[in-house]
Amino acid sequence: MFILEKKAEPEQQIWDHIKRNYQGEKVAVVGVKKQMPQTFLRNKQVIFYESLTGRSLVEEGKRFLNKFAKDYSAFVFYLDCPSEVGDQLVEAGRKLGVRVTVTVEEKAA
Repeated sequence: MFILEKKAEPEQQIWDHIKRNYQGEKVAVVGVKKQMPQTFLRNKQVIFYESLTGRSLVEEGKRFLNKFAKDYSAFVFYLDCPSEVGDQLVEAGRKLGVRVTVTVEEKAA
């Protein structure tokens, strides 16, 4: 389980994290609509879901995990959220038996 602090090049940071920690696993990158670094990562054949509205990240994230936990072994939530939200999503993934990474605000990490 990981919490990533978003840096200057989040696309490269996420891709490096996926390569290093989720090699050979089926990973979904999940984010808020129109806020994901898609082009670079899509070229790497990463599966994307822009399903979250951003209104209630914890509830939406838990709902997403419940729906897709059987299809993926790992999830990367691209959210730039407070660390408290990240911790709750990581814990929700742990309960479902999937690995979760969440990007958090720089000052929160």
